[in-house]
Amino acid sequence: MCCLSSENHVKLEPKANTKVICKRCKVMLGESVSSETTKFYMTEIIIQPSDRSFPTIPRSQFVQSVIAQCLVELSSARSTFRFTIQGQDGRVYILLWLLNSDSLVIESLRSSKCIKKFPLLEDAMKADSSSAWSAVKVLYQPCIKNRNEKLASSWESDISVHSLTLPSATCLELLLILSRNNATLPLSLRHMNSFQVAFLRM
Repeated sequence: MCCLSSENHVKLEPKANTKVICKRCKVMLGESVSSETTKFYMTEIIIQPSDRSFPTIPRSQFVQSVIAQCLVELSSARSTFRFTIQGQDGRVYILLWLLNSDSLVIESLRSSKCIKKFPLLEDAMKADSSSAWSAVKVLYQPCIKNRNEKLASSWESDISVHSLTLPSATCLELLLILSRNNATLPLSLRHMNSFQVAFLRM
């Protein structure tokens, strides 16, 4: 997760480059839309009162929760259930289809093999030993390395599909989270038609 920074740690790039970068951890936090407006990415910051202490949330868990809540809110407000996840570079990384917003997932004992296979998610596995959690069920298709180009193009031109823009690194991180979750499902439940199935923790 990006470090929690005060204004002193936020750096605005020159006007030719509108990225907002954290001076401390060098993570892209958002974009300067105009001289008076700065857009921050929801997956990169947590807004908390400065006089209150709060527990650190593992990065993987935070990304899942933010994306899951965003999907639920958008599907309720706009009656849309299909989403393209694209980077700030304009590339589509993932196609997401929200199937269920009130799933309850019960996991068996966590496997050390999963940690070795996905080391970036080790912090989330260590932080939570509970076996049941609320989640949203999604179908997804990766669009990296020229995969699913025709389908992605079709979704982009469909007005019923909503686009979510995130830093490119976060798009890849989300894809890793989805892939890891898909790998933990029974073989018979990992696919639905041509899509892969995954759960995002609320």
